[in-house]
Amino acid sequence: MMEFQEFARIPVIDTHVHRVHPDRAPEFGNLGGGYIDGENQAYHGRQTLLYRMVMEELRKEFKMAEDVPVEEVEAERHRRYRADPQGYYRELIREQKVLMYCLEVGSPLGGARYSKEETDYFNASLPEGRRCSIVRIDRVLEEMLEAALLGNQTFEEFCGAFMDALHEEVEREQAVGLKSCAAYAGGLAVEIVSVEDAKRAYEAIRGNRGGASEKKRLSNYILMESVEVAKEYEIPIQIHTGAGGGNYIDIRTQNPIHLIDFLKDERVKNRVKIVLLHGGHPHEEDTSYLVAQFSNVYTDYSGTSYLCSLKGVERMAALLERAPLSKVMYGSDGVMFPEVSWFAYRHFQRQFYKLLGWMETEGYLTAGWAREVAEMVKYRNALECYTKIRIVEE
Repeated sequence: MMEFQEFARIPVIDTHVHRVHPDRAPEFGNLGGGYIDGENQAYHGRQTLLYRMVMEELRKEFKMAEDVPVEEVEAERHRRYRADPQGYYRELIREQKVLMYCLEVGSPLGGARYSKEETDYFNASLPEGRRCSIVRIDRVLEEMLEAALLGNQTFEEFCGAFMDALHEEVEREQAVGLKSCAAYAGGLAVEIVSVEDAKRAYEAIRGNRGGASEKKRLSNYILMESVEVAKEYEIPIQIHTGAGGGNYIDIRTQNPIHLIDFLKDERVKNRVKIVLLHGGHPHEEDTSYLVAQFSNVYTDYSGTSYLCSLKGVERMAALLERAPLSKVMYGSDGVMFPEVSWFAYRHFQRQFYKLLGWMETEGYLTAGWAREVAEMVKYRNALECYTKIRIVEE
């Protein structure tokens, strides 16, 4: 097995990361994963293994004593971040070998789109040549539906306006992909909605008679319309799968296996690349099966890079159980705080190195193939999937 230092020198493409801004950050205890508001959530979030793992990594980064209380580490973090948010972010990621950050430009979830000033503020922390954009379909839908209802547009007018807006944003952002948050808009059991049913759903919403089922139906119809935009521009569609923000997501259908009707539809199958984000965590086995069965379906490690504590290597291995090694990519899902993408990168390096070493020891991989797989997952698969990514030599 190659030495860890050699492995760590292999660069990555972060295929899924969000912009962050100090004025939009939630309570810092959310770092541990408790997203549904409730009594003592800030305290309980700080008692998770994940929170403590990040704090220990920060303690080492700050060169603080081993026996320093975790409260002091967090206080030092806040002091540094408040003093210079952009500089803090730049310093954290300075030595990370990331060729490209694929930024989901519809962030944040559950709030207004980042303003130009907020976007520019974040962008100042990353070199321009290492940023590319993923356009969130749902954000465009949300904005165009609001405008349509205010303007009392017909269904046909609304659909035309949406498609125009999506085309415009893809071209303005020079997007390398689209993203669907269907999991947050009624769940992953995506229905194949006819034009007539979509129109009825829209009319119900326009008449203030539309509930969750009508909104889901319209969202599912728009997702399928967006498939044609992805096909036109030859870019993949990312779909959030697995665990997510508690208040928003339909936890009952977070398993990507619920996408089967969507994936089997002739407008999708073998026409447009679909990326099942986060490896469907904690449903990696089902994700692995889907990636193996559908030639146009890919996945990434952005669910295990950050969210896994005790079972990181195990969940990474589960994703490789059936999936072709040519269709699994790296992603951090960096969100909320600068530390997320920073920690995910470090955690991934250690966990994936352990996995490759174990597979080599057990005879699943030769040393040469292990090196090849490392390059594939870290960056080569991303270049094959997201063909619009352009790496700028620095």
